[in-house]
Amino acid sequence: MTTYLPWTLTAISILGAILNIKKKRASFAIYTMANIGWIVVNIYHGIYAQAALFVVFTGLSTWGWIEWGKRAWKD
Repeated sequence: MTTYLPWTLTAISILGAILNIKKKRASFAIYTMANIGWIVVNIYHGIYAQAALFVVFTGLSTWGWIEWGKRAWKD
């Protein structure tokens, strides 16, 4: 696995954080993509506890996407 993938995932994760600060719902979609990438990287390197953490983060980012979508319908 090249070193480009972790750096790309790092940049995508930071973009997700910036969008979250700006209260953009898209942040959760960005986080989900980055988290799935991190799961792959961690499994590839045998870091299973961290892969499990990113599985949870993926679930939380999906939950955030759903919850923020509900807010959009209420406004």
